[in-house]
Amino acid sequence: MRVAALLLGTVLMVGALPHTGHAQAQPDSTYVVRSGDTLYSIAQRFGVSVEALQRWNDLEGPSLQVGQTLRVRPPQQDDAPEPSPPNRPSPSDEPVKPDTGAAEDPPLYGRHEAEAGDSFVNLALRLGTTADTLYALNDGVAAPLSAGRTLRLPKRFAPPTHVVESGETLYDIAGKYGVSVRALRATNDLDTTSITPGQRLRLPGRAAPSVPSPGEWASPDSSGPVAAFPDPYAGRLTASGTPYDPDELVVSHPSLPYGSVVLLSRPDADRHTFARVIDRGPLEDGVLLDVSAAVAEQLSIDPNATPTVALRIVWIEGRPE
Repeated sequence: MRVAALLLGTVLMVGALPHTGHAQAQPDSTYVVRSGDTLYSIAQRFGVSVEALQRWNDLEGPSLQVGQTLRVRPPQQDDAPEPSPPNRPSPSDEPVKPDTGAAEDPPLYGRHEAEAGDSFVNLALRLGTTADTLYALNDGVAAPLSAGRTLRLPKRFAPPTHVVESGETLYDIAGKYGVSVRALRATNDLDTTSITPGQRLRLPGRAAPSVPSPGEWASPDSSGPVAAFPDPYAGRLTASGTPYDPDELVVSHPSLPYGSVVLLSRPDADRHTFARVIDRGPLEDGVLLDVSAAVAEQLSIDPNATPTVALRIVWIEGRPE
């Protein structure tokens, strides 16, 4: 069935979608995001990693806004590598990071042991993030995911921690969180009560947020009524330059980059389908987006109806293959 094949192809081929971007270095080592830029294209232009750009700019996901200012070089004070301060958390509990000369601790990420049937797509739906975010956090691990593999999750799923500020003591921190100094030392493998500004301490008795069970999805990114493209639009060029084919699983969206993949759901009918963004829209006010005839069929949408549909962003165009 053509629709089923297109649905599978949307998911399998998403990593091979084209990406574009134009960057110019700024004298102050920052760059202002332009239309069409992605983290990956900017990283390639400046010869740095996507991971470094995310760390320097405190970005959890790949989404960028036109006009956003990004740091494309490490802060000046971090240009020269410094020795790691003593009593940091055990390296075995932290993700391995490339040496960029930064003196601060790398972010503490959440962790999840993959189960049979896990994929970046279904994990993203459970966690309320996007599949390309998980792909980047795990160094582009290819699917399918093997059961038992430890995956890195966004930092909101990490155990709570405290970053030591200048002048703080272990006793101050223990009092702030209502724990004992002994428990703080044991949790962080500290031989003494000496701590260093910038050091990250795990908090005893504070568990990481749990990963939702299989079948449980996070809240949608948006929801609202949808409408089908008019029949006369067949064959017309869309805003992305791609001709509209009613048999393709495609939609319009006001802002998502072309090539992005979304999951559309009708909770009232228990119907779901993936779709790819190829056009700007919708055509009518008060409508979330326009959908192709194939998407309408998958969601059991009557041509004369505008049912409410939940939208979840699965993949943002522009990630590395």
